[in-house]
Amino acid sequence: MRASLPELRHTAAHVLAYAVQDLFPEAKPTIGPAIDNGFYYDFDRAEPFTPQDLERLEGRMAEIVAADYEMTGREVSRDQAVSAFKANPYKAEIAREIPDGEPITLYTIGDFTDLCRGGHAESTGAIGAFKLTSVAGAYWR
Repeated sequence: MRASLPELRHTAAHVLAYAVQDLFPEAKPTIGPAIDNGFYYDFDRAEPFTPQDLERLEGRMAEIVAADYEMTGREVSRDQAVSAFKANPYKAEIAREIPDGEPITLYTIGDFTDLCRGGHAESTGAIGAFKLTSVAGAYWR
């Protein structure tokens, strides 16, 4: 099944988070949605990303896209989600705040797992071309 543009963009956001975790393991991912003109992902990191970092990230993302990893999801309990993100207070907070009765899902690409509601391409290879264009500051809530 062919993915919609929002699904491709959302998958690209996860690929960015995967690349950041590979290259900058100290960075803590927060949220990463698709938006009208692309996608973004917020990270907690002591140093801002530089243009050289973006080049490295694009290269790693291209490798992840070329690997055509399947995007697999699984439903978990709140305790399992909080435990999975014990090293990331942002993801743990999000997991704790999901309303009772709503499914809590984890999605995996290769060896990267993220907390997410879904809406993705079936695999990373579906993304095709992408470009990281900017870095901006963000504040948590």
